[in-house]
Amino acid sequence: MDNLFFASVYSYANQEIWSDAIIILFAGYWEIVVAAVLLVYLWAPKFSKVDLRTRAVRVGWAALSATVARFGIDSLIRLIYPRQRPFVTEDLNALIAQNPLESSFPSGHATFFMALAVYLLLAGNKKLGLFMLASAVAISIARVAAGVHWPSDILAGWAVGALVSFVIFKISNRKKIQ
Repeated sequence: MDNLFFASVYSYANQEIWSDAIIILFAGYWEIVVAAVLLVYLWAPKFSKVDLRTRAVRVGWAALSATVARFGIDSLIRLIYPRQRPFVTEDLNALIAQNPLESSFPSGHATFFMALAVYLLLAGNKKLGLFMLASAVAISIARVAAGVHWPSDILAGWAVGALVSFVIFKISNRKKIQ
């Protein structure tokens, strides 16, 4: 099933220059847009100091969730279950540079960006959370289309990111430091 879904998404790569450009934008560069949106959210001049503090604390907890999910849980899973990337096993042309020796399961990008989205949604930041959710989905699908992840890498990353954010949200909420 993983191969079938991979093949259908990867079929958009290496076809047209415009589709490759969109895939490369989301798979390799959209994280810069996400960081810029977070900075604008934090330093928008129309908000009071109290609101700015609340925003900074929420973004801080979301960033902690994403970091723990990606560089903690995700890295541990990669050590236990190493998996080759699709462009290696299928001998494909990946649209973005990726270390062929690095495990693909679970997707670090999917983990990180889903963790950000879920924490912000749980914290009540609907607009920013939905933007992050849409970004997580777009980045994840583009990384499959680019040939660097299997669909199951993405699903596992989303699950890890969401679970870690849920746990950290509950911890931060219990301590009333959200």
